[in-house]
Amino acid sequence: MKRRQRIQSRTWKISGLVGALLLVIGLGWFILLLRHPQGGLRLLVPHLAQTSQTSAVQLPALYTAGVILGTPSQPASLSQEEALLLASQWEPEVASEAKKVLARYVLLTYIPHTSNRAQIENAPAWMIIYEQVPLQPADASVDPTPFPRSSYDFYLFLDARNGKVLLSLWT
Repeated sequence: MKRRQRIQSRTWKISGLVGALLLVIGLGWFILLLRHPQGGLRLLVPHLAQTSQTSAVQLPALYTAGVILGTPSQPASLSQEEALLLASQWEPEVASEAKKVLARYVLLTYIPHTSNRAQIENAPAWMIIYEQVPLQPADASVDPTPFPRSSYDFYLFLDARNGKVLLSLWT
């Protein structure tokens, strides 16, 4: 009977120590994620560093069109102001009608769904986003069907080195 109690007591102690150790590891992981939300996993599992550093937040509409965004490691040759000015010159009508304009420096990879467009791989680019561009109503005498939406978003990708248009899409 005493031997059974000793074994049970030792089992409880070992179980308690393992539980406390797991609790400490879990709290440490949680604190690490709070302090480094983007890189917490990368610090603990180094081989994930390469994929985590080059990935950026993917926009579903662009991803569906074959656009993959990354984070560039080099600074842009063009400033954000220069990119916005060039974009407004490339697409003046869209630029003047958009409700909101955003610019973001990204690494652009484009995999076209058709063969008539060129593939773009890891090109540093300014992504200019024109949000809520109003759709022009169609001539009701030609097509009486109303548009399901009243606006669209337009994405213009400018080469961050020379300001030339790499890609433009509307969603």
